[in-house]
Amino acid sequence: MNCPFLCGEKIDLRPVSPEDMKILQKGYNDPDVRDAMFMYFPLTEQDTQNKIEAMVKEEKAINFIIIDKETQQSIGHTALVRPDWVSRMMTFYIVLLDKSVWGKGLGTEATRLVVDYGFNMLNLNRIQLHVNAENEPAKAVYKKIGFKHEGTLRQAMYKNKKYYDFWLMSILAEEYK
Repeated sequence: MNCPFLCGEKIDLRPVSPEDMKILQKGYNDPDVRDAMFMYFPLTEQDTQNKIEAMVKEEKAINFIIIDKETQQSIGHTALVRPDWVSRMMTFYIVLLDKSVWGKGLGTEATRLVVDYGFNMLNLNRIQLHVNAENEPAKAVYKKIGFKHEGTLRQAMYKNKKYYDFWLMSILAEEYK
């Protein structure tokens, strides 16, 4: 197991590595996870390997695997993507790939760690995200951390014969501190 890069109380965040292939493939192919993430295509072993290689090489994203400290198992993936270094802004992403940890606060802790890293280590001024307007648990987590609803992307995504609105939310460095 790789050493953690960011340490929390219940979770650690570490760089993505080839050993993450099984959790990424299993999680992203899980019907509930796939449905929540609006993912439509299956990930083969080769697709997953390519995804990991791209994450490791990607210079425009900072990817982490979320590790449950209690079990030492990989449980999710989080990232800051699409940097705008002039405006000091990035977009936040998170997915808990292991459904058994949903609702236990681990995603909240991972979000706090990444936001803190973004503001205090990367000197970002703004972190933004997109969230399904109907995903009340996720919106509650983001609001608790300090993200604010800025606008609605109407009918932004389609699944299961329905279009879904997405919220644009953000937090500024001055609000975080």
